[in-house]
Amino acid sequence: MNLIRIASALLIVLSLASCATMTPEECRFANWNDVGMRDGLDGKTLALLNTRVSDCAEAGVRVDGNAYLKGRDNGLRSYCRLENAAPLGLNGGSYEGVCPAQIDGEFRRRYQLGYNVYAAHAEVARIDNRMQWLEQRLRQLDRDEDRRLRDANKEDDRRRIRRDIDDERHRIRDELRDLDRAQYRAREAARYAEWTLSQLR
Repeated sequence: MNLIRIASALLIVLSLASCATMTPEECRFANWNDVGMRDGLDGKTLALLNTRVSDCAEAGVRVDGNAYLKGRDNGLRSYCRLENAAPLGLNGGSYEGVCPAQIDGEFRRRYQLGYNVYAAHAEVARIDNRMQWLEQRLRQLDRDEDRRLRDANKEDDRRRIRRDIDDERHRIRDELRDLDRAQYRAREAARYAEWTLSQLR
């Protein structure tokens, strides 16, 4: 299964899904079968229909519930294919339990395998970003120290400046050491999540 290709296709479908609210003009000219189809393709619950009914009631427009539900059912048939579950998780999407009971459990399992990969990579990226910021801060401290020492008139002030900046350097280096270990664990977790997903049949 080409998960990257499927994930890209699903992301395009989701990006075309309709918004959670509708303008008065959209309500007046809506094709309710199409609106339901898009909501089904987006895996939305029936709670969204209530929102649409409320939006359109304010505009004096009555929602064609039968057409909406027919379209949504058609959309859900495409959304609820098992091959869509892992890509949904890989993209960081959410699954709202809309699939039929007979496939819901397997859909959730596959979705979670994909989401585990997404979450693991997000953690790696978070740690990388924090480490980069801290390394930039260390470089900034060197510049700050030089500037503040040049501006200091007394030796006591210079000693205090060196002490304060050294203390901050130590704190940053301690955090970097901790993050280096966390980064290793996060990358291992990402590799394991990817391997587990690759075993999906």
